[in-house]
Amino acid sequence: MNGKLEFFLYKSHEPGTYVDFHKHSCYELVYYVSGSGTMNLGGRTLVYAPGTMTMTRPDYMHDERHDEETEVIFFGFRYDDFPVPLQNGLIADTEERTVLSLMLTMKEELLAQKAHYVPRTNLLLNEIILLLGRQSETAAPQDEHRPERLFYARRYLDENFTQPVELRTLAELSGYSEDHFRHLFKEQTGLPPGQYILRKRLEAAKDRLLHTAQTVSAIGMDCGFSTTSQFIELFKRSFGVTPLQYRKIR
Repeated sequence: MNGKLEFFLYKSHEPGTYVDFHKHSCYELVYYVSGSGTMNLGGRTLVYAPGTMTMTRPDYMHDERHDEETEVIFFGFRYDDFPVPLQNGLIADTEERTVLSLMLTMKEELLAQKAHYVPRTNLLLNEIILLLGRQSETAAPQDEHRPERLFYARRYLDENFTQPVELRTLAELSGYSEDHFRHLFKEQTGLPPGQYILRKRLEAAKDRLLHTAQTVSAIGMDCGFSTTSQFIELFKRSFGVTPLQYRKIR
């Protein structure tokens, strides 16, 4: 066993709060001490409750929504996936809250920092990994063709269309290969991902042209276009007039 702790944190989330999509370069285990809500992990919706935890493998995009006030303890760690292979998903603790007890002991070790606290903390981490091998299996795989698997990637685009977005990131959100994701996304929305992003940017630009006094250059940059000339060219190609002409006409 060679699990090594990278970080250890604990905090409370207010009801209705949201942790946006992100990923880690290491494994992450999040324990839900209290509260309820959901996590989207690789296109799957995991519904957490007190006494459950989520395992996230390295480089997988995930978010977190808190329906109720939620207390969490979570840590990141390095591990070579042997002898216990760790999979993405939701895991239930034992009735005795065995994993929680070990995590609280880790917390005490890290706060007190007594002699040899680092190796003992890693021993506790590896004990948790072994226990996870005995816990219930991760949530069952979702149906390959269910549209819900694309919902979160589409929501991610709707919330981040002004930022640079990589197709690989979107594919990770949905749990597909890049080519398969592109095909399914177009099948569901009628547009490939790149065109979908462009349409979102142009519609946002139209709204700003009509309802703000921002300059054309500022609107183009705020809506995700790399240069003013690119914004003007794409806008005219789509609507037949330049942004400034559109503002004057309307």
